[in-house]
Amino acid sequence: MPRLITKRAIVSAFKEMLKDTPFNKITIAELSEKTGINRQTFYYNFRDIYDLTLFMIEDELIPLIDDETDFSTCMLRIYDYFITHRQMLLNIYSHIEIGEINRRLGPVLNRVAETMIDDATRDFPLKADDKEVAVRFMALMISEFALHWIDLGAPEHKERFSRFADLLECNMKSTIRFLHGEE
Repeated sequence: MPRLITKRAIVSAFKEMLKDTPFNKITIAELSEKTGINRQTFYYNFRDIYDLTLFMIEDELIPLIDDETDFSTCMLRIYDYFITHRQMLLNIYSHIEIGEINRRLGPVLNRVAETMIDDATRDFPLKADDKEVAVRFMALMISEFALHWIDLGAPEHKERFSRFADLLECNMKSTIRFLHGEE
C-alpha cells in the first residue's frame, strides 16, 4: 500500500507541474524534488515520464469506467475526465508523438473496448479470434475519435461528443453483427 501512496504523490506533483511546465520540459530530477523523494524512488515506481503518464490516466480513468457496461455512458465519463483535466491533457498531447500515445494508451483503450464488446455480445458470444478483432478495431476507433477531438482543442461540446459516441456504438454493434454472421 505505501507504494501506491508514493505513486499517487508523484502523480499529484506531476499534475501540478503540468499546469505551468510543458510536458517535455519536466525532468525526473525536478519531479522528484517537488515530490520530496529521491530519483531512485521515482525509478522504483516508474520507468520514465511516459510510464508515469500512463499510470496516472489508468489510475484515474479506469475506476470511472470499470463498472460501466453502457458504451455511451462510458464515453461520457471519459469526456468528463478529459474536460476536467483538459489543459493537462492538451499539454501532454502536444508533446508526445501520436504513435507513442497509441502505444501507451493501447491497453486502456483495449480494456474499454473489451468491456463494451463483452456487454454487446452477451446474447451471442463471438469466437475468441473474432472478439480480438472486434476489440482491436473498436480500440482503434475510440483512439482516433479521442485524438481527433483532442486535436481540435478538446472543445466543450458534450452533446456533439455524445453524438459521436453514439455513432461509435452503432459501428461497434454493426461490427459485432458482421463478425457474428460469419460463424
